[in-house]
Amino acid sequence: MSWNKGRDVIEDLLRRGHLEHVPGNESEAQHLLAKAHSHLQTAQSVSDLDPEIAYGALYAAARKALTALLIQQGLRPTRAGGHEVVIEAVQAQLVPPLGEVMRPMRRIKRRRNDGDYAGSEDRLHAEDVEADLPAAAAIVDAVERVLPQMTVFVTQRA
Repeated sequence: MSWNKGRDVIEDLLRRGHLEHVPGNESEAQHLLAKAHSHLQTAQSVSDLDPEIAYGALYAAARKALTALLIQQGLRPTRAGGHEVVIEAVQAQLVPPLGEVMRPMRRIKRRRNDGDYAGSEDRLHAEDVEADLPAAAAIVDAVERVLPQMTVFVTQRA
């Protein structure tokens, strides 16, 4: 895949210490994708029993898939970047063409975070999981499709 798309954002995140270079690791990326698929199954299977855990699992599935994309490229989020940098980096590279698929990620992240602090009126329900599980699965599937095209990111020299 061309490094023109999103290059400036990735290089800025590296300069700011929100991403760091690591050796590109296809097997680790595949491991994270496998975990993402497992989390999707978990979300589906426990949505009625424990919607908060299920929603956390669907968010983790999407986040781990996006992280797999970065790991494939030899990039890793730092503590300074956290989960948000994963979303920012991948969206810089893949939106467009994958805007429709990636668009729900921030909303899912916010909803999962809100669920951690929700009172009884704002708690997560099985319907929330059912509504967002297809979006998380679409993110995992999209990453799986583009992962083989991603090469190790090399910073341009000025």
